[in-house]
Amino acid sequence: MPMLRIRNFHCSFLAVTLLALAGCQSFFGYRGWPMPEHDRTSFHTPAMRIDTVEQFASRSDGTDSKEQREYTDQLARQIQIEPDPLVRQAIVRAAGEFRTPLAYQMLEAGLSDESEAVRIAGCQAIGARAETRSVAALAKVLREDQEIDVRLAAVEALGNIKDPSAMAAVAVALDDRNPALQFVGVKSMKSITGKNYGGDVEAWRQVAAGASPPEPKVPSIAERLREATRF
Repeated sequence: MPMLRIRNFHCSFLAVTLLALAGCQSFFGYRGWPMPEHDRTSFHTPAMRIDTVEQFASRSDGTDSKEQREYTDQLARQIQIEPDPLVRQAIVRAAGEFRTPLAYQMLEAGLSDESEAVRIAGCQAIGARAETRSVAALAKVLREDQEIDVRLAAVEALGNIKDPSAMAAVAVALDDRNPALQFVGVKSMKSITGKNYGGDVEAWRQVAAGASPPEPKVPSIAERLREATRF
């Protein structure tokens, strides 16, 4: 039964990768990578697979070339059959280093993985890209994920996207009863807007809704000294 949820995570890859993967050669150092489930042995340990994934990540050059697409094809093939969440987490992080269309699809799919750690890694990798197209996916995580740490990671990622749509998405965190979400939501709003309303959550809610409340006046050093010595 646990494998069913893993399959749910991978199903979004199948349609986009089957043609791309036809005839693709293995670039991994371990024989038989990606390893079919029935061929898995104790020799190919999760630590070995993570090490290989990390080596693959180092091959990213930030372009969308044929070679780079072949690398991400290999990552996609492995994550479709990978049972270990730590290895899947490493694969998602590796995908974040590449700039191919499939790499981005892997990141978005990672937001639906059964493992909390993988979903967090997906949020972090997407946040590092700071692309407006990611707002909808991160907003969905913030609204629907059941784990607070994943939702916090989504809010933090939204804070890297300097766009009004990101502010609107962060409003969900500002309205949440969880003080941790409100705190990170305020931090993200500061990052997005460059404004400073301190910890005034209500003011930040207004900003997220498109209003422009006056920012609180910050007293000068001289004013603070006078206040401190007035008695």
